Amino acid sequence: MLLDPQVVILDEPTTALDVVVQRAILREILEFRGRLGCAVLFITHDLPLLLEVSDRIAIMRDGEIVELAPATKILADPEDAYTRHLLDSFPSLTGERDDLIRPAAPEPAPAGEAAPPGGDR
Repeated sequence: MLLDPQVVILDEPTTALDVVVQRAILREILEFRGRLGCAVLFITHDLPLLLEVSDRIAIMRDGEIVELAPATKILADPEDAYTRHLLDSFPSLTGERDDLIRPAAPEPAPAGEAAPPGGDR
């Protein structure tokens, strides 16, 4: 890149692409990041993809960051109810066939409303 950026912002760079093309683009992005030594802000709705390629993830709800943590922490131990619900919306692709559909996490309270008794926000 001509201006040697410290941060490159990519907004939905793999949306609506088949998985083969997605992989090729992701490889290029990661190679590019390593070669330039810059940070990459990867904006996407594809959380499983993000978990594969990110060091840190910010989960947003209604335009506000509700959780910011290393990708491994988001996957293993999310703190926010919305983050847990978001993760539970993606089927697991490991384990027994019956495990592919997980029981849904409790629905988080709408933004701006108090959490139900015993609920966490």
